Amino acid sequence: MGSAWIVLICVAVIVWIASTTPTGRRWRRRLGLDRSDRAPREDRDYLLRVCDGDAARAERLLERERRDYPEMTEAQAYRRAIRRLLRDRI
Repeated sequence: MGSAWIVLICVAVIVWIASTTPTGRRWRRRLGLDRSDRAPREDRDYLLRVCDGDAARAERLLERERRDYPEMTEAQAYRRAIRRLLRDRI
């Protein structure tokens, strides 16, 4: 039983290490396991907060970024929307 656990742990470590390579990241994306393009919760919360809780305004800002830069990830769109909003306030 002890050797089975060691083999299982070794396989898990190898899979984890392999998933950090460029090929591994492509596999994770294909399998739907890669969530690196999602915006961090802090970014979503911050955008909503600087929009004074107006979810429709936050969504409009995001849509503008997505329209201007369709290839960007969700995380990048949130960051650009936050930067644009802060820049426009100055």
